[in-house]
Amino acid sequence: MKKIVALFILFLLPAWGANPGFSLDAFAEKAEKSAADVGKELNWSSIRSKEELYLEYIVNKNKKDPQRLFYCANQIVRNKEDLLPDLIKALVLIENEDRFAGAALPLLYTRDRRLVEPLKTIVEDKNKNMKIRGLAAAILATYSKNEGYAKEKWKIAKQAIYTGEFNRLDKTEIQTLLDYVDELKFRDDIGVDMYLWIKPGIFNFVQPEESADAVKDKQENKEGLLKDLKSDKKEKREVALYLMLKLPFPGRSKLFEETAKTDADSEIRKTAKLFLKLLERVKQEKNPGKK
Repeated sequence: MKKIVALFILFLLPAWGANPGFSLDAFAEKAEKSAADVGKELNWSSIRSKEELYLEYIVNKNKKDPQRLFYCANQIVRNKEDLLPDLIKALVLIENEDRFAGAALPLLYTRDRRLVEPLKTIVEDKNKNMKIRGLAAAILATYSKNEGYAKEKWKIAKQAIYTGEFNRLDKTEIQTLLDYVDELKFRDDIGVDMYLWIKPGIFNFVQPEESADAVKDKQENKEGLLKDLKSDKKEKREVALYLMLKLPFPGRSKLFEETAKTDADSEIRKTAKLFLKLLERVKQEKNPGKK
């Protein structure tokens, strides 16, 4: 099978170690080891910055090693923000999956809004294959600011990824792609943004303020949720956690915290932790002056 880094990223191929999940930091560490090799390939200049030379390296179609491209793009992202528009222009022109994955991944380290429209252009470009567009959509999702914006991106991504070329994938590839996108919501750095993207409408569903008045007429619902939260069935506990987002009774956050620490199922623990962060995000955005 052809070794494609983009496939690894999207389909969680465990090619880089025992852990089947993709670790951006681990990939970055490997890429750092490419620095010396990249240095040997640059045409050093006294009038051009290192980052300008790294950009030239990325533009060169003959440079195909994903880790070296990652290293170059990462140096630009970290040290030369004014070159980011030029970096994204270079990415728009890349057609090779390996090259695109290597050079695009460092964009996950930045929230520069200048990159949003070019990323959308890549997602919407029907001449690019599903893997490039899928990765662009995943990166774009990290820029989510509100429910409306997230919903728009979800619509774009579904049109680009989950039809046409997507339907030509085999069932295993489809499931692993869905699993990858779903798992993104548990990441510490972009999890809440991804969840807003994956679940259009969740922003308005969540009620952040804990209030006794809000549950006066819903006491029965509250008692049912608390009972289900102690159920032996994982599905019931999952549903209870989700419905608790809309029922802001006093002590709810504490229950999320306890569940995140003590539940027997790791996914339930991760979900409770995610929901705590989601509550905080919604609270901040719905009540910007409150702490």
